[in-house]
Amino acid sequence: MEVTCHRSISLCLLHCRKKIKKILKISNSLKGRFSVSILKSGSDMDTAEVITVGSRVYRPVLDETLTPEDLRVAREELGETPESKESCLRLLKEMLREQNEFTPRTDDNYLLRFLRCRKFDSKKAFKMIREHYKFRKMNPGVFPSPSSIEKALRQHIFDFLPHRDHKGRGVYVIRFNRWNPDKINFTDFVAAGNLVAEYILDNNVTQINGYIGVWDYSGFSFKHFRLFCSPKNTMMLANLMQDRFPGRFKIAYCINCIPMVGTVWNILKQMMKEKFKNRVTILSSLEELHQHLDRSVLPKEYGGTLSIPDTKEIAQRILDNEQYINLNLKFGF
Repeated sequence: MEVTCHRSISLCLLHCRKKIKKILKISNSLKGRFSVSILKSGSDMDTAEVITVGSRVYRPVLDETLTPEDLRVAREELGETPESKESCLRLLKEMLREQNEFTPRTDDNYLLRFLRCRKFDSKKAFKMIREHYKFRKMNPGVFPSPSSIEKALRQHIFDFLPHRDHKGRGVYVIRFNRWNPDKINFTDFVAAGNLVAEYILDNNVTQINGYIGVWDYSGFSFKHFRLFCSPKNTMMLANLMQDRFPGRFKIAYCINCIPMVGTVWNILKQMMKEKFKNRVTILSSLEELHQHLDRSVLPKEYGGTLSIPDTKEIAQRILDNEQYINLNLKFGF
């Protein structure tokens, strides 16, 4: 009996060592890859310069320099200090090592996304990581390899503006008139949106300040409406937006809306927590949008002064990063 017990323990330890080696091997291969790759290539995002309008400063979206204001937000809103960062990362890594449900990614920059979303509560961050991996397992189609949805990416439905807003938040744009549901199904539509959001969320400034949306419903049709109102799709979107995606979504401004858009959001809001219900605002005009985002950082199509950005850029960046994105998909359940 004792020999059998020792043998079982030895086998268990051997299994754990192999699992730890696997985690370390993949984790080490990812270190620095995401944060460095975001600075590659040259185009609108790389050449964007700081824009100052009165007392408001609009920074390039790819700039990762943490300003005193960023550090203040991190400290006062998130509870992030050098001490809390070190202690919470250590505790979270311990919790991840002790569980045996899934294979986690454990590099600091990745874990900080979850800690910042959960205001440096390690237990809540751990829960969010687990729920994120569960969601990925249940919905593998919306977390794909980029090349498998290249057609959807190259439609340029999703994008980030070259500049942040005056609060340092990234500006996430959706253009529904570029999505033809007859050619791109709902799963690939959501998958493309995930990849674009993931790309910018590797930036520390975005992790701290979050991101907002400018969602352009021009061209929104009954075909779009029917897909959004499917019970399965509605539930999936509600879950993804709230607790299973590690980004600080602050607010979305919906423009060029027809009445159907309001119906879609009324349905979605029934499945959302109270704090999220007021984070989607339907605007009646571009003038209302200009009250929140200065014309100087908006493209001409939205009443701004900038030329329409090269929307092909972010799709190409994602496709160029496929190797590292695929490595990330190795983690989870």
